Amino acid sequence: MKAIMYGTSKCVWCDRVAKMLNNSEIEVEKIDVSESKENLKSMKGVAGKNTTTVPQVVIDGNFVGGYTEVERFINRL
Repeated sequence: MKAIMYGTSKCVWCDRVAKMLNNSEIEVEKIDVSESKENLKSMKGVAGKNTTTVPQVVIDGNFVGGYTEVERFINRL
């Protein structure tokens, strides 16, 4: 499995989600939304235009959500 995680470098919840995914042997590509408007636009295109919180995670092309949703997803594996 492969995940794309939209987040920021100073986000504690992003670090926790990345660790959770890695521990579940899910490869993580991190996209920092604070680095460019394009990264933020990409996240909003996936998670919804009104989304302002990180992390936001896509796994194998399917939008999962934030920390709680990722935790639920992993617990179902």
